[in-house]
Amino acid sequence: MQHTYRLLAIAIGLACLWFWALHPVCLRGTCPRQASSWLEQADRDVLNETLGFQKIFVINLPTRCDRRDAMTLAGALTNLTFDWIDGVSGDQVLDKVLPADSLNKDISKGNKGSWRAHMNTLRTIIQTNLTTALILEDDIDWDIRLKPQLQSLSLATTTYLHLLSSGKTHQTTITLPSSLPQPRQDDSPYGSNWDILWLGHCGTDFPPPSSHLPLHRIQFPDSTVPSPGHLRPHPLANTDDILNIQHPPHHRVIHAAGAGTVCTQAYAVSRRGAARLLWKFGLETFTTGWDLMLRDWCGGVYEKDVGGGDRPVCVAVQPPLFVQHYEKGGESDITAPGGGFIKGKEMSPYLMKSVRLNMGALVKGEGVEACRDQWPD
Repeated sequence: MQHTYRLLAIAIGLACLWFWALHPVCLRGTCPRQASSWLEQADRDVLNETLGFQKIFVINLPTRCDRRDAMTLAGALTNLTFDWIDGVSGDQVLDKVLPADSLNKDISKGNKGSWRAHMNTLRTIIQTNLTTALILEDDIDWDIRLKPQLQSLSLATTTYLHLLSSGKTHQTTITLPSSLPQPRQDDSPYGSNWDILWLGHCGTDFPPPSSHLPLHRIQFPDSTVPSPGHLRPHPLANTDDILNIQHPPHHRVIHAAGAGTVCTQAYAVSRRGAARLLWKFGLETFTTGWDLMLRDWCGGVYEKDVGGGDRPVCVAVQPPLFVQHYEKGGESDITAPGGGFIKGKEMSPYLMKSVRLNMGALVKGEGVEACRDQWPD
């Protein structure tokens, strides 16, 4: 009889533990909000020092020690580890190393140097046999809460890539977390069979219905997205009307990167993508700025070179997670900051709690709550 009571007590205890696991009791708000619980399904590798990629490369001209200082500090304050790639001055790029079709083009020295630095980075990825890498420019910024942002983004990109692999051709819009992908073994925390994840840019467009690009969209809630009135690449620009009209406030959207995507503040490449890009733009063609060629490649301008099944798979997010940081009086090494619209104002578009704008507080050890929100509601 005593043995029976003991077994009964154990059974009741296990039942209570099971109930509490499903219905936790929260003390003074210690439990996470239900809206964020879906992020627990994300691969925890996105929280590591390279954000789930094998390496993070930062391109930096050796003469711009100011930018290297700032990026080093920003990385340390947000627990990121960088590998550095020397930027290239246009004066260092000889005509004889350029693809043949560039010789009769009016390409600026800034664009020549930028092109070569990105080619050197792609070559390093292939030489070291990396499966994935994130490439950053050295004048960028990100939100203090980047890693939680990437948890939701990784689930969204995985969902998008699963949708592509399903063969569905009609436009599909999926809202997370209501439709999460079934767990499966992917090549990276961000999914399989992609070439480019365009995470930082000056702006992008949704592919039009007439486009041959996939029309699928994955939208997901993100409380770090500013209100619609603040979604603009610089103070004089219009707001991103299509994003604001067609998608709920405080949401990000994953979609195919196409003809409207410009600037390469941050993009991830797979090994397959790095090889394709180095062949195409290191050896075959170089006619304009690197970001514009990457845009055209993702948009299918060079599609005559590949079969339908070998089209580049480029994925963009808007609003972007990485942006150009506009310093007071700062100068770009390629073009005027913000297209020439930013003068005398320090800002980082799209970011609520910018690392760069809160460096002083972070260095003092102050927490996220003490940091300034540059785009409050």
